[in-house]
Amino acid sequence: MVLVDNGTPKYRIDSDSGACDDAVKAFGDAMRGRYGSLQDKDGALTVMFSRTNEPGWRIKANENGLTISGKSGVYMVQAVKEFMRRFTFGTDNSLSVPSDLELSFDIEKERIDNSTLLSYIPSDKVRLLDTTGDGKIMSPEWIESLIMVELRPLTASNGGLLRDSYDLIDFYAELGVNCIWLTPIYEYGPGGNGYGNTGAHRIGENLTGESDQEKGWEEMKKFVDHAHEKGVYILFDVITWGVMKGTELTKTHPDWFSGEAWGNAAFNWKNEELKEWFINTCVSNIEKTGADGFRCDCEPNYTGYDVYGEIRTRLADKGKYIIIISEDGSSRRKTYDFEQDGVLWYEKRDRGGVYQEPLIWYIDGGLDIVESVKKGTGLGAASVQNTKRAGKAKYYTNCITNHDYQKRIVLGNRLNIGYAAITAPFIPLWYMGDEFNCSWRPAVQYDMTVNYADADKDANRVFLEDVKRMIRVRRTYSDIFEYWADDHRQSNICAVNVRESRGLTAYARYAGNKAVLILPNNDKKADPYVTAEVPFEECGINGYKSYKVTDLWNGEVLFEGTAADIPELTVYVPYQDFAMILIEGTGE
Repeated sequence: MVLVDNGTPKYRIDSDSGACDDAVKAFGDAMRGRYGSLQDKDGALTVMFSRTNEPGWRIKANENGLTISGKSGVYMVQAVKEFMRRFTFGTDNSLSVPSDLELSFDIEKERIDNSTLLSYIPSDKVRLLDTTGDGKIMSPEWIESLIMVELRPLTASNGGLLRDSYDLIDFYAELGVNCIWLTPIYEYGPGGNGYGNTGAHRIGENLTGESDQEKGWEEMKKFVDHAHEKGVYILFDVITWGVMKGTELTKTHPDWFSGEAWGNAAFNWKNEELKEWFINTCVSNIEKTGADGFRCDCEPNYTGYDVYGEIRTRLADKGKYIIIISEDGSSRRKTYDFEQDGVLWYEKRDRGGVYQEPLIWYIDGGLDIVESVKKGTGLGAASVQNTKRAGKAKYYTNCITNHDYQKRIVLGNRLNIGYAAITAPFIPLWYMGDEFNCSWRPAVQYDMTVNYADADKDANRVFLEDVKRMIRVRRTYSDIFEYWADDHRQSNICAVNVRESRGLTAYARYAGNKAVLILPNNDKKADPYVTAEVPFEECGINGYKSYKVTDLWNGEVLFEGTAADIPELTVYVPYQDFAMILIEGTGE
């Protein structure tokens, strides 16, 4: 069935419902961008859009034309994307579709489950990696597979107590997330909110449902055990600036405190007894729960490096290997595997400014993703960003959001979470709910309830499934996306030339005989077809006898041939989306 012949449309569009308008527009915009204006022609085939009761979408062709149907306009738009990706690859101005074509997606039966891609490695079987190149930090091997979400069970709609929150672990395991940063688990104390608490030795009854401390820690161990069964690692958020005023520690150990921090009693870290107590407490918390490390609030600004370095050492001596993350930028030394905000261009905006007016540095923050990696621009601690050490550590996060943000920023934009983090050479990190575009209001997000029922709304469910696809690609091609150079500036990334910019730098990630082209479109007015040069030499994949080209969104093989046959690729990329195209050398 021929829809377009040499750029001349041979079809007319029809719709049986106003709810299909977005899908009709998406189809029309894509075809106009490639094939010229739509025209009604005598004898033209009908492209029909219609609603169904099926939970998903369907594309069907016969001698009468093409029918695109779906549960809602949202699903029909997804069907349009699938159709364009499959049938408009390349530069041919003609468009033929098999007359017996039938494609469908049932959201209830075919939702992606990435939990099978996760596994927990116990400490007695883990390999240690030299994070700093001098043996000062030996990180457990699972650091290289991290995709992290910050989770606060107390404000998750299907959470609350730990025993109510197992479904949250299951949800993130299905997504493909293998590390949960738990917001503070400690007893709040008078006026406390978790970050303000009574000390790291007491777990919160509001989280465990147990007034007895021993039973409370047992509840946490059960929660951690469940996470490990799902292949998910757990980090505790620990506070070292002090405790709430009037708490037990301030009364029994007044010499442990000096002055104020955040309006409360500040620890005196010159006190050796305090240091020993704190180190032993943190070691004990890991031993009795089996948790996998710490995110250290406000560090290294209070304890510096020795306290958490000693915690790491003592646990390693006991055969337990953890990771430790500083909130603020650090020189790492013998202590921190990486900092929370690995990408933060301090020259333009500090952390407080980002929290008030969030941005994605590689989308709307002025950083070019390839240049940033290769030069270290905007990476790591503020103190090193304008020095020769900028960007030279091994691991950096791209923290898309966290609990301190006063606004949400992912907002269903696939570029914000995918192009900028999941397919980029960073450890992706975001606050719970961004993976499905949860409802929110302007305020510190730590205090806001995240309604997980939002994930079942049509647009959110479609977005969530797309995030799962991104993560599946990252985990399936781990040799490419979980590769970490000792010097991050040597990461396996290069720019991809495109004929006309779509607002962002296209890039490729590569390893062995494979390269994945990440081709973004951030220009609402642009033609949704991106033509890119294949960087064979830059990716080290030149010299193969033949190549296979695969669309990683759907696994469809688009082309097989020689390098001479594919000097360029033309692919459909809708606005605020990106293509993931695998180029694989298949012959010696």
